[in-house]
Amino acid sequence: MTITTDIDLVLREQTALTPKEQLFILVDENTRVHVLPIILKTLPIPSERVLCIPSGEAHKNLHTVEQIWQFLQQQGATKKSILFCVGGGVLTDMGGFAAATFKRGIFWINIPTTLLGMVDAAAGGKTGFNYGGFKNEIGLIRDAKETIIDTDFLRTLPPKQFLSGFAEMLKHALISSPLELASIRAFDLNRPDYEQLQELISRSVDIKNYIVDSDPEETGMRQTLNFGHTVGHAIEEYSLRHDDEPMLHGYAVLYGMVAELYLSVCQLGFPERDLQTVVALMKEYYGKPVCPCKDYDELIQLMRHDKKNPTPDRITFTLLRSIGNYQLGCSATEEEIRQALDFLFNC
Repeated sequence: MTITTDIDLVLREQTALTPKEQLFILVDENTRVHVLPIILKTLPIPSERVLCIPSGEAHKNLHTVEQIWQFLQQQGATKKSILFCVGGGVLTDMGGFAAATFKRGIFWINIPTTLLGMVDAAAGGKTGFNYGGFKNEIGLIRDAKETIIDTDFLRTLPPKQFLSGFAEMLKHALISSPLELASIRAFDLNRPDYEQLQELISRSVDIKNYIVDSDPEETGMRQTLNFGHTVGHAIEEYSLRHDDEPMLHGYAVLYGMVAELYLSVCQLGFPERDLQTVVALMKEYYGKPVCPCKDYDELIQLMRHDKKNPTPDRITFTLLRSIGNYQLGCSATEEEIRQALDFLFNC
């Protein structure tokens, strides 16, 4: 992974040995306008080797993956090709999966353009798409050839997208140490300092990469990265099914962390003052989620389909004893989950 303020230099280095006719670019409607022109200054790739796909979680599906495969096939991509995946986490997840499976695997380079993409989706090697009404149901773990992070792309990022990524940085801090949490809390979300942000991104990515390198196949320690995601993915999928404007991933994870910290307090003695710190941040910047109590059954049913569960009747969580002190494979009864949801929606 390269964190840079000179993306031109990195692009030249990464493509020096690849024939120009074997370079392809994947963008969405947003990055086609705002980022593609920057890349084309260094890599003058003709328009027929650039594919634009629809943006948003609603399009993270097999149909879009097939579009990418068809594009690569029709344009003559080979085992020596490179696909540049330029966008947020939805795009890098799908682009990475399509590249990793086309001709049993071609090279791809992630250029994440959202904070969430930089600290979460584009790191760690997870690729995939939503299927059958469930999030990231199909995928594999395979590393990109390189991930290029240029924080200048964040200067025009909408506030909600910024907060979505910041939630994953908060997660990394909570599973890491009180020192990391203090650094995250000290960052001024109202007036971002982009030099400070670059340092925080670097540390957040380092936390994730250390965990991933220690457990690449997610058999143990890597499960800490699932903190907040059992409840969070259920809330995100519920929103995708019912809301005209689906909830962003980071917001759902933030809400999931609040619910799972409540379970941590109840089961493992996590300090309630630290739970209230996260609740206060939620209320100040993210707002409280809205979900009628009658919909708890659907949320719990979505949690039962979470791919982390060892069996369909056992919903599992990564919980915290304290900041940086995690417990894997925790379970909760349906009644305990309802209490955690009550806390989240009414705190």
